[in-house]
Amino acid sequence: MGDLLLRGVDDALKKQLQANASRHGRSLSEEAIALLRQSLGWQQDLNSSAGLRLRAVLGAEKLSEEEVEAINDFRHAPDREPPHFE
Repeated sequence: MGDLLLRGVDDALKKQLQANASRHGRSLSEEAIALLRQSLGWQQDLNSSAGLRLRAVLGAEKLSEEEVEAINDFRHAPDREPPHFE
């Protein structure tokens, strides 16, 4: 695993990152990595449901638990018969 050094981070940005890290119970580095992953749409657990992966990209406030469950149910529903055109 590599390291990354960020230069020129202004104080306000660093304070916001520290506040976010504290709120999420993470270190400053862990918070920065989580935000980078989120902004790039990168997932650690590709076996999670489509709804949870979508929530990770959009943010938790965008999808309710019911919506996540509906997406997961749809993914596991049997395929429909194609329409018959006459």
